[in-house]
Amino acid sequence: MDIVRKKKNKTNKKAISIGALVVATFVGFLFLFNTSNASYLVDKNSLLIGTVERGDLNITVRGTGVMVPKDIRWIATNVPGRVERILKKAGAVVKKGDLLFELSNPQLQQQLAEAKWELQALESETRARRVALESELLDQEIAVMNEKLNFERSQLTLNAQKELFDQGFDAISKIDFEEVKMNVHQYEQRWTLEQQRLDKRRENLQAQIDASEARLNMMLRSVERIEQQVANLKVTATMDSIVQEMPMELGQEVNAGTNLALLARSDLYIAELRIPEKLIKDVVVGQSVLLDTRSSKIEGKVQRIDPTVVNSSVQVDIELVGDLPKEVRPELTVDGVIEINTIPNTLFVKRPMFANSFSQSNVYRIDNKGQHADMQAVRFGHMSTQYIQIEQGLNEGQRIIVSDASAWEQHKQIRIN
Repeated sequence: MDIVRKKKNKTNKKAISIGALVVATFVGFLFLFNTSNASYLVDKNSLLIGTVERGDLNITVRGTGVMVPKDIRWIATNVPGRVERILKKAGAVVKKGDLLFELSNPQLQQQLAEAKWELQALESETRARRVALESELLDQEIAVMNEKLNFERSQLTLNAQKELFDQGFDAISKIDFEEVKMNVHQYEQRWTLEQQRLDKRRENLQAQIDASEARLNMMLRSVERIEQQVANLKVTATMDSIVQEMPMELGQEVNAGTNLALLARSDLYIAELRIPEKLIKDVVVGQSVLLDTRSSKIEGKVQRIDPTVVNSSVQVDIELVGDLPKEVRPELTVDGVIEINTIPNTLFVKRPMFANSFSQSNVYRIDNKGQHADMQAVRFGHMSTQYIQIEQGLNEGQRIIVSDASAWEQHKQIRIN
């Protein structure tokens, strides 16, 4: 039996070869007519583009922060005790003098009672001592008076005898006259000595009274101090405020110096903004600030700039000006814009990513057709939150890529699809 063999279809292979040659020729022509220096293709939808403008450039610095009370005080106890009652909790509005806590300390109460008894006893002793000293002083005054009377009596006798003796009466002997004269001198000396003794007793009386008063005052101060400590077992608010923290629990033992409650004024606030460290060099005390609470705008001014950098930012305290909106409360998040300066009639553009003030950098300038972008060296000046000044390299109306260009920064030209 004869076997019929089919021949290979050479015609199909030839058609495929011709088709491949046509496609290769078309691609070659397409590449020839569309060739350019661009070696990187970028999707236009992924780009952020900025246009160079001319006008007044407001130099501002933006930061985010929170509202904090301006006047914050911890209420501490100066005596140990146990928390007996808690009358206010965190968030409560209190007035100066309102009772917050009651502490108990039986030992302190007993100490106060004993101190009062000791004070009472010392007061009685002081009174008795004073009476005794005054009685001794009276006895001495009587002794002085007696000696004075003896002196005056003897002086009268001497004067009478002298008068008779001068007149030549023999009734008075010379011996009696001289004896009376000696008595006068003796009584005068005794009177003088008793008077000096009286003065010393008065000085002694005053000294002992002063010493007793000093001991009494010392004991009185001790009683007042213990009374104050007992009074401090009732912890009260020191100002009109809002209770921020109340870390105590019933029955908790506390030592002297323990913080019991945190109070904050409800009408005085400041804003604490965090400013990036690369922007803080332009911020100075006194600059105007506009705060945004998402519901209201608040004016303020820079009050303090922290000298340290924490997590690549610097804290700036803002003093608030004018009436505060109702939503202001501790830890309320706010955005702040600090007004640095205004540069009139200058070129500026939306700040490219990673651009810094007063530096030279390369950007990609887009051509008029928007199909290519060429690398262009630009010198920047002052920088704001969103815009940056152009000192050299770009003209008004030109467009540049302001988004991250690090993926193609090794290419001099890119093509925009």
